[in-house]
Amino acid sequence: MDDREIGKILDQEIEIEKLKDVYQRLLEAAPDAMIIVAKNGKILLANVQAEKLFGYSRAELVGKDLHMLIPERVRKEHRGNVNFFFSNPQTRPMGTGLKLFALKKDGSEFRADISLAPLQIDSDIIVTAAIRDITSRMKAEEQIRLDYEIQRVTSAILKIALEPASLDEQLGRILELILSIPEPAAQTKGLVYTVDETSGKLVLRSHRGFPQAEAAKEDQSITPEIPLSPDVSCDFTRTGSPDAPYEIMCKRISGNHFIHYCIPVCEDDKTLGMISIFSRKWPMPEPYEELFFRAVAHTLAIVVKHVRLEAERQSLLEQLSKSERLAELGRISASVAHEIRNPLTVVGGFARLLQKRMADHSEREYADFIVSEVGRLEIILKDILSFSKTTALRLTDRKIHEDMDDIIKIYEDRLQEPPIAVERKYDYTGEVSIDVGRAREVIMNVISNALDSMSRGGTLSIATGLENVKGESYVTVRLSDTGEGIPADKLDKIFEPFYTTKLAKKGIGLGLSISKKIMEDHGGFMTVESAPQKGSTFTLYFPKKQKTAENK
Repeated sequence: MDDREIGKILDQEIEIEKLKDVYQRLLEAAPDAMIIVAKNGKILLANVQAEKLFGYSRAELVGKDLHMLIPERVRKEHRGNVNFFFSNPQTRPMGTGLKLFALKKDGSEFRADISLAPLQIDSDIIVTAAIRDITSRMKAEEQIRLDYEIQRVTSAILKIALEPASLDEQLGRILELILSIPEPAAQTKGLVYTVDETSGKLVLRSHRGFPQAEAAKEDQSITPEIPLSPDVSCDFTRTGSPDAPYEIMCKRISGNHFIHYCIPVCEDDKTLGMISIFSRKWPMPEPYEELFFRAVAHTLAIVVKHVRLEAERQSLLEQLSKSERLAELGRISASVAHEIRNPLTVVGGFARLLQKRMADHSEREYADFIVSEVGRLEIILKDILSFSKTTALRLTDRKIHEDMDDIIKIYEDRLQEPPIAVERKYDYTGEVSIDVGRAREVIMNVISNALDSMSRGGTLSIATGLENVKGESYVTVRLSDTGEGIPADKLDKIFEPFYTTKLAKKGIGLGLSISKKIMEDHGGFMTVESAPQKGSTFTLYFPKKQKTAENK
């Protein structure tokens, strides 16, 4: 090789170095991180923006495997993509919609947008990659999408709440909405609970994604502290913050890779229910996911409260309507009773006169029949007048168990045939303020009904005690029989006026209505539990503390 050829080679090397310098300066001027990669996956060049973005010096990047900048969880897939690109090189601009991730020197990941431009040099191909960190942009887009989803779901939930459907149906449709969010939709299941206002326990109202048999195994009556599954508990922690008054519990379930979320449905300091979500796709909750959960839970609280208020309103309207009907019925009954009483008294007087004069007459039985029926009508009129009029109570302090013993003596004959045993259990023997006559009327009415129900004999149990109901103390009188019982479809009607399960000559169905009214006049109430062929239990609740009439 002569000096001329050597000179040419040196000139070419100088030119190459100049081109590399120009290319390097072009790379440095680029606003994006730029990396040039060879077909073997080695990094040939990197600009200063790449150093800043990834946290490596240029010396740490050049000559190293490209995949050091890729998260380990997607490296295998990325190697395949690189091989495919070099075998089918074509320019790929940014914004192609691919979900790409990159890895920094400190181990943190970021969402990346990457454009690729292949360049052929002789028989080799190199690729220039422009890389941008789009984490902030993606967060902004996710926030926009989240805001839209929150608005869409909450609007749909409120729309469902206005539809004429049961709470269970509404909660089922709302749960479907929650699970329809694109991100967690894959392999997701959930349950919705509400708190029973009486027991304070969570009751399963709706579920999605569970087989029917599996859902049936879920505890139908649980408290937040009791596990929902062997390794998951839902213990709500309150923070005291008005914006986020409770923590959303999130826990990984070992074995099946589910994430379990417990989202309490609260109104102020009161827990109304809970949303329980099981998902394979959601990661541990990000702030925007928690925001979504809270928005849904807040809207669901509005739905539950609305349904309960509507049910309470309907109940009050029914009670008002019923009270108005009863008042009108009372006025009509009183008017009719007064009109009938005078002629009935006359008929009864003449019938008894005939009964005395026909002592030895063969037709005496007719007079006896008239007197008997007149007597029954007089009792009916007495009941109607008692139901329709308002009587001021005359309260005195009494040991009610002593009155019970006196009443039982009145029924000694009826207790003999058929044989009916009487069991007494007086846990409370103190005093209570009652109107003796009216209270005895209630007790006698319930005992009489109990004896009528035990036509083949049985046991009458009487007991006294103390109970606390909604913060109020009551003296209770419990009367139980082992008679025929009351069918479930008739149990809620037995306190209605003129409703009776007895034969016509046994009464007209005012006894329990009058008894209920007397108990309410005392400031108390009465309840009934019954089952066919097992008997009935009536419980009378008298307020333990009550002012006497003189102190009112």
